[in-house]
Amino acid sequence: MKAFICLLLGIFVGAIFADPICGRAQILENRYVKNAASARVAYQSTTSCDAEFYYDSSAVKTRDTEHFRIFYVLEGIHATTEIFVDSLANSLEKAWTYYIQKIGYRAPQGKKKTYHFQKENNSLLYPVEVVDITSMRSNQFLFGGFIECYALTYSFEENLDETEIVFENDFIFASAQSPHLMDTDSHCTFYLANQPMINSVTQKNYAEEFGPILRATAFHEFYHAIQTAYIAEEYQTSYWIEASATAQEEIGAPDVNDYWAYLPSFFSSMQKSFNQNQFPYGIAVWELYNENFYGNRIGKNFWERYSKNQTALFEDIFAAELQSKKIDPDSAFDDFAKRLFFSGSRAVYDSSLRFTEDAPRWKSTPKILPTKIDTVSLTPPAIAYYRITSDSFPDLENFRGRASVALYGESKPVQFYSLDTITAIQLATKIDNSENAVLILSRLHEESQTPIVHDSLPMRSYPSPWRGDTPLCFAKLPENKHFIEIRTRTGKLAKKQEYTGTHFCIEAEELRHFAPGLYYFRAGNHGKLKPMIFNF
Repeated sequence: MKAFICLLLGIFVGAIFADPICGRAQILENRYVKNAASARVAYQSTTSCDAEFYYDSSAVKTRDTEHFRIFYVLEGIHATTEIFVDSLANSLEKAWTYYIQKIGYRAPQGKKKTYHFQKENNSLLYPVEVVDITSMRSNQFLFGGFIECYALTYSFEENLDETEIVFENDFIFASAQSPHLMDTDSHCTFYLANQPMINSVTQKNYAEEFGPILRATAFHEFYHAIQTAYIAEEYQTSYWIEASATAQEEIGAPDVNDYWAYLPSFFSSMQKSFNQNQFPYGIAVWELYNENFYGNRIGKNFWERYSKNQTALFEDIFAAELQSKKIDPDSAFDDFAKRLFFSGSRAVYDSSLRFTEDAPRWKSTPKILPTKIDTVSLTPPAIAYYRITSDSFPDLENFRGRASVALYGESKPVQFYSLDTITAIQLATKIDNSENAVLILSRLHEESQTPIVHDSLPMRSYPSPWRGDTPLCFAKLPENKHFIEIRTRTGKLAKKQEYTGTHFCIEAEELRHFAPGLYYFRAGNHGKLKPMIFNF
């Protein structure tokens, strides 16, 4: 065994963040994105010598299974254990059996020479290496520095069709705060991996309990390898690359639930186009929905379509596949949006809406956006949820996509009303009599177009009642008028306010002198007065 001494840590100019970007995604970022040495991670190698200084080449062992050859060592910074390798071998074979033999995916082509240990692989077995990923060969070029990563699937510039999988050796990672060690003989330095990987939601310590996460990771990474059998890595920029692989790990290892940690990020930004999502792992729930309703082979069908059009957007691939099954893709995406909303703590309202068994156990739920009456639109694919009342409803005049209202509560079952068949004004009484009302908007792709019944709500004020702590707003005002009148219950003019357009707001400070009570307003100085309540 080599002897090591600790070095005093120098100043590290980068920072490590909790972003879930990892493995293949970070390699692609560093390889193809200009100025990849961003503030997120600094370009700094975690080792100071060539990779061969950190392992004994003659001590590299192999474990052959029916379809895989695993390369590993039992000493040094890349050391693993035979038990770990046994568990990994079993998990990999389960993934092969499911994907290749049961579903019928194409088998990936393995690399003829491994990347880290530089061992020849003159066989038909798919190569897998087990190393300390933070200290693997050329980590500066691959990742830009430190990385917390379970595994990665890697192809090579000279042959993008050939890949291998590299697994973390013990699920313990190093950071800039880890001890900096030196080999007393060679003076080669490295950072000691001393921080166990822990799921932020389930609190599982993967360094102590590696069996389940190895199974989930094997299903995830081998799915990445399969993806390269359909499209070249240079085209792999779609959010569907990571979303589908993350879904497959849940399908292959449903007891692990590692994907729960990625749901909060997705649920808080669903109203933005999925194509703009920097961390698409949480979009896995869409694939879980698809495979639940359309069968496990639909994922294979998606990749078959990708192989014929490698630059296509996934939402268009999805639409084409469902249309081939005589299913309206916009309706399917709308159904997904509705069911997704009633997950986590909201799953109690209607168990029939679940599309995964563990949906009620999710620790987060899709975000409800605050009440809004401005014009809304979505850049596809996207989903948005707005809390509404009978007198506060977004302007859908220019909206393209599907729109519906969900009414739910403790005492009544969930009810959905589509706004292409019923107007918001027709829904007003139902909304008033419901404990909760949410507008669900979805738009799958550019071709999405659903007629919305636009006589949604008449001229109105909101919020109602007004409580004095927000602006008082007015909507659906006639454009041929130029001012509104606010009058007291006895008809006395209390305020006259000019406006332009069809809606405007009065700041709360301008109404501080009003007393609580019933007031009326109208546009212009003629016509019917509409009531509103000040309650503060």
